[in-house]
Amino acid sequence: MRRLRNQLVPVVLLAGLACQPQPAVPVVYGPWEEGLTLTYEDPSLPQPRRSEDRLQVRVARSALAPGPPDLVQLDFTSLRGRMSVLARHHDGGIDLTDESGRVLAQALPAHFPDLAGWVDHGTEYRVIGRAAWEGAALLPTTSDPVGIWVESSPSQGTRRRSLYLPNLGEVESREERDGRWVVVNRLVSRGFTDLPTTHRP
Repeated sequence: MRRLRNQLVPVVLLAGLACQPQPAVPVVYGPWEEGLTLTYEDPSLPQPRRSEDRLQVRVARSALAPGPPDLVQLDFTSLRGRMSVLARHHDGGIDLTDESGRVLAQALPAHFPDLAGWVDHGTEYRVIGRAAWEGAALLPTTSDPVGIWVESSPSQGTRRRSLYLPNLGEVESREERDGRWVVVNRLVSRGFTDLPTTHRP
């Protein structure tokens, strides 16, 4: 009897540990998969300027370990040129930095979206709430179409609302013009320009 009890104790302990709630994987509100290429345009512009002003964002490099991403290189390309920035992910926030680590801008604050609002460089931000993206038809069925709307109110200038989706970041932005909200930036294409890299040096 004692032998059976001694054998059962480790089994019960392991079963108890297995039933413990596991920490949730943080949701990343920005692109991070290597090779992922996103194309944006401003629907408020007439053609051909709308196509000429398209912006392409490609994840060129992603230094990933098990868990959420850490440092991601994003290449921004348009007809006017190309620019690379580093996106440093931390606690749900995203900082855009240069090669030396100097923060150039804050894309999202730490602990996003679990905060009501924040202020950055004189602009007030507030989380409006969750909503499904109307343009989600261009996303694969495995993508989460529900994101977070954020409103920004600069001390001078136009109010703006942006929708952020998991693993993509901003997919649509609207500006307040003459009392109505006009879409000025929208994701129009999502794909991979090369295969995602699975090996990390």
